[in-house]
Amino acid sequence: MSVQNVFSPMASRIVRVLLAKPKQQWSILGLSKEAKTGYGHTFRVVKTLLRMGLCRQTETNKVVAMNPGELLTRWAGYYDFALLNRVNAYYSLEMDLDEFVKKLSAVGERGFRHALTLQAGASLVTPYVRPVNIHLYVDPEKLSAWQELLGLQLTELGGNVFLVEPYDEGVFYKVQRVKEVCVVSNVQLYVDLYNYPARGREAAEHLRKEIIGF
Repeated sequence: MSVQNVFSPMASRIVRVLLAKPKQQWSILGLSKEAKTGYGHTFRVVKTLLRMGLCRQTETNKVVAMNPGELLTRWAGYYDFALLNRVNAYYSLEMDLDEFVKKLSAVGERGFRHALTLQAGASLVTPYVRPVNIHLYVDPEKLSAWQELLGLQLTELGGNVFLVEPYDEGVFYKVQRVKEVCVVSNVQLYVDLYNYPARGREAAEHLRKEIIGF
């Protein structure tokens, strides 16, 4: 059996792993453990990717991304940040990115899982567009705590800080630390940016060219 959509929330965890280490060869069991997906589901996703020509099987019966660039492009084309995630709008008087990053670094020491994304994340990894808003993935049950710790005011119109409840916890896979704050992986950053209207495509392609490399 195959799966209907290799970019569904659970299946995309497997895609992330393959793209994070595009040259690594994985057993199905190893891939399922790394992606935190069931063995059967992992097998079906891999079977579908093999059929699509997006991964290949080695002589030792392991799997590896066959064309990571094509896989990344297809996933990015499917993925829509605003539609898939729940975005909560807030207003902060502190909108200097450097100062906000310092505050975020201090809050991060409390152990709350989080990761910057979109333009704010990209500006730390490979500056291209100066961000006017800040988007931060957080665990849904910690929303109130983040609001209080960052001094945010809930707003229905506008907003300049957005706490994002992720569509799947896979967005936290391979989070990187940049300037003492957590930023999503470069692969996640690319797909988040790709269909985002505020010059997202430009920033995504800059990231791909300068950092991702495929």
